[in-house]
Amino acid sequence: MILFLFELMLMTIAPVAQIILCILHLSGRIKLPITIITLICLTAGIVLPVLANNIAILNLPSDVKCATGLVGFALLGMLFTIAVIPASGIIFYIQAYYKRKKLNVVV
Repeated sequence: MILFLFELMLMTIAPVAQIILCILHLSGRIKLPITIITLICLTAGIVLPVLANNIAILNLPSDVKCATGLVGFALLGMLFTIAVIPASGIIFYIQAYYKRKKLNVVV
């Protein structure tokens, strides 16, 4: 059970990090551009489910002959990442654009 929770955490850490880092960028606490944050989290979101899958396969009992479910679990993590990270990246980029536009208005 602990191993399953660890694997689930590995699969969801990239989208959560994306949201946290973009919020920190919008609040001005970090200067890393949103596009770089998105690319880093997208790469991590593809690598971490594969790592979680390998950890799960290494910890399988020796009597298990098929690990097809584990591969599906890794693909599910990658699809989650591929869906969430670009969408949140676009949303945060639009928010940052309008925030910059609002700050540049001369009254």
